Amino acid sequence: MVFDAQDQQGKAVYHTNVFMCIGSDFVIAGFEMMTDTKRRDEIIRRFEFAGKKVIHLTEAQIGAFCGNALEFHAGSKRLLALSSTAFAALSQSQKALLEQSVTLVPLDVSAIELAGGSVRCMLAGINLSKR
Repeated sequence: MVFDAQDQQGKAVYHTNVFMCIGSDFVIAGFEMMTDTKRRDEIIRRFEFAGKKVIHLTEAQIGAFCGNALEFHAGSKRLLALSSTAFAALSQSQKALLEQSVTLVPLDVSAIELAGGSVRCMLAGINLSKR
């Protein structure tokens, strides 16, 4: 679904990796940064209809790279790679909700974050069928 998002200064969010992480059972995002409230509500309803826990992030949490995380699988275990910065910025209740679905794996990528990226910028998902 297409949407626009911006920070409180009116600067556009340039990439969904900055703003949102969609996991198997959850979505974490800075929904309040979406400029069209009707569209935002529709998107949230669609995530909920899909059975995902919707976890709202603040703009400050987006700035701390909380939306820049990636779920991956290690055998039957699901893990969420996120930066130490993002882990520290999540509330205890947000962590508890996420931990119902995944094991949180905070990583120190402070050098990458100085350049404006974070964990998700360093990882890629492979979604090919097994041969």
